[in-house]
Amino acid sequence: MTKIGIDPGHGGSDPGAVAAGELQEKDVTLAVGLDLRHRLQGAGLEVIMSRTEDVDVSLADRAQLFNREQVGLVVSLHVNSAASTTANYVSTFILAPGGQAEKIANAIQPELVAATGWPDGGVREANFYILRQTDAPAVLVEMGFISNPATASLLATIATRQTLARAIYKGLAVYLGLPPDVPMLPTDIQGNWAEAAIRRVIAAGIMSGYPDGSFRPDQPATRAELAAALDRILDKLK
Repeated sequence: MTKIGIDPGHGGSDPGAVAAGELQEKDVTLAVGLDLRHRLQGAGLEVIMSRTEDVDVSLADRAQLFNREQVGLVVSLHVNSAASTTANYVSTFILAPGGQAEKIANAIQPELVAATGWPDGGVREANFYILRQTDAPAVLVEMGFISNPATASLLATIATRQTLARAIYKGLAVYLGLPPDVPMLPTDIQGNWAEAAIRRVIAAGIMSGYPDGSFRPDQPATRAELAAALDRILDKLK
C-alpha cells in the first residue's frame, strides 16, 4: 500500500497569505488537505498529514514526519499571492526536472486547470524547503492567487475547495493507477465499531452518506433508507 504525505501549508500563528477580505491561506490549505485525505483513504491508501487542525508545525517537523513515516510521495498545499490583484493562474512546483516528482506534477497540473478553468501556470521549479528536505518525491501545489479578489471569493467556498481536492486526487490517481474517482467517505464514521462495514457498502454503492457529508452511523435507518439500500442490492444482483 502506498503511503501518501499531505502537507497543508502554514497554520497556527502563521496564516500564510491573507486576502483583502481576511481569508487566510492556512484555512484553505487545511480544508483541501482534509478533503484530499478522505478521497485517498476511500481509494484504500494510508495518508499521513503534517497537520489536521490549526496549529503551528515547523517546516523541519513536516519533512521529518514524512521521512520518518517513509511516505511514497508528498503533496504540499499552498495558495499563491502577488502584489498585483490581477495575477491569476494555478501551478505545481518541483525541485528539479527528470524525476518522479515531475511525473506527479505533470499528472496533477492538467487536472487542476481542467477543474478550475484558471490559467495554466505550468509545472515550475523552486528550491522550496519541503521539496528539498523530503526523501520521497514531493510536489507543491499553488492553488490560485488569494490576492486576486475573484479567486479569493471562490477559495472561500466549500465547492471550490472540493473541486481542488478532487482535481489533485484525480492527478494522483493517474500517477498511481487508482480509480479516477471514489465515493467521499463521511467524516463521522472514523472509530465507529462498524467503520469497515460502512466503508465496504459505500464503496459498493449500496449506501451513501447525507448531503452534508455525514453518515450518522448511530442513527436508526428509516424504512425508506432501508428500501433504497435493498433496491441497490437488487440492481447489483441483476
